[in-house]
Amino acid sequence: MDKVKSYAVYLLVIAGCGGLLFDFGGTIIGPALPYIAQGTEYPGSLGIFTTEQVSHLSSAVVMCAAIACLAAGWLTEKLGRKLMMLVSAAIAALACLPICLTDGNYALFFVGRAMQGVAAGFIGVVVPMYLAECLDANSRGKGAGMFQLLDFIGITFCSLVGLAVVHLVGAADDAAVTAAQKSFAWKAIFWSSAAPALLFFFGALGLKESPRWLYRRGRRDEALAALAANNGEEKAKEILAEMVASDEAEAAEKAALAEAAKGDTLFQRKYVLPFCISLAVLVCNQAIGFNAIQYFSIPMFMKAGLSQATANAANLAVWLVPIPVTVVALGLVDRSGRKTLLKTGTLGMVIALAGVASMFLLLERNVVAGGLFAGWMTVSGIALFVASFSIGPGVVVWLALSELMPSRIRANGMSIALFVNQMVAFAIADAFLPWQKACGYAVVFYCLAGFAFLYFLTATFLLPETKGKTLEEIEAYFAGKGK
Repeated sequence: MDKVKSYAVYLLVIAGCGGLLFDFGGTIIGPALPYIAQGTEYPGSLGIFTTEQVSHLSSAVVMCAAIACLAAGWLTEKLGRKLMMLVSAAIAALACLPICLTDGNYALFFVGRAMQGVAAGFIGVVVPMYLAECLDANSRGKGAGMFQLLDFIGITFCSLVGLAVVHLVGAADDAAVTAAQKSFAWKAIFWSSAAPALLFFFGALGLKESPRWLYRRGRRDEALAALAANNGEEKAKEILAEMVASDEAEAAEKAALAEAAKGDTLFQRKYVLPFCISLAVLVCNQAIGFNAIQYFSIPMFMKAGLSQATANAANLAVWLVPIPVTVVALGLVDRSGRKTLLKTGTLGMVIALAGVASMFLLLERNVVAGGLFAGWMTVSGIALFVASFSIGPGVVVWLALSELMPSRIRANGMSIALFVNQMVAFAIADAFLPWQKACGYAVVFYCLAGFAFLYFLTATFLLPETKGKTLEEIEAYFAGKGK
């Protein structure tokens, strides 16, 4: 493999490792809940935190990620993409300390979860932006897919950690397991979150800065060198020429608009439409409750009748599903297109969520008894939901965020859109347990199925196809200059 191809693979894998870390901090609380949460659904738990505290600790990650998104765009523009990736990884690694070096102090635990959220918020802005700016039009889908693939691998690793701890230390519902062993178990689960953070940090040290960021800082020679590392000398010159032409056209347009003092903001007409479409897709992407299902799938399976050990094994099986599905999506996203995959995935999620809701309805009305049948039917529905998410939204949403935003507003536009995205995720995750406690799982999942149907309508009628187009061509399209 020549030097250019080797670096291209390295860039995809290491930047994609941001995906490994992105959801890891939030999801890792799931395997720990049977050891630390109060409630009859957690037999043998230490009962350190109440249902309300568990909700807040779970949703703290997405809430703080949303807040971090607001600063991420400005910081990424000032400091550069590479430095922000390093900062994000460092924060994620240090977050383990306030969580694990105490005996369940709620305030310190919350601080650690907040740090994990800040890291996720930074990563959610900078990594998709970095990939979009470093890869050509025919490879951006693979970049977004790699981010999502490693995201799912991270979630799967969380499940594997939980399963390993149950087998090596013991389950909370096992009477033979002591309180000291249970305390060691939940801390070991959280310590594992340092591993992907350190991997991403040391890997990012070997990446080059974004060529488009370098170019906008007037560092053309460095931008050309960065482009050449990933594309080769000739292709790098072509891409740089496109960037120069786009910059000159933008400068001419700005000069023409100077008299009206419109500036280069999100509120210009040519920016409003792509921004709103990105926002709609991102809101829908969280309204389906994906984060809440990630965090609470183990207690959900236990509620359907599985033991803790079986629920952990089922959870691992569920999060193994999206890995091959995302690999398939990687091969399709730059051929079949973004819109087709998103429509397919959202329709599958509607069916899956409605199926899970129906299973819980039968359980809640005592038509079916909790046990292996109900438990594994629930697991199957969640697996279909995750697979459907993987084939469409999991890959396409990052492209919608990074491709649709014009280059001049990409950093700030992504920050604002991702802030709204994460606030929706926070609202769903924070309300999920109290909502389920008040109304039951059936009502919750029927509502989530309704949100998934709205997502399908958004994909069908609002999202344009961007397959095979350069970032400059997409920008020209929304400016009314392209087809």
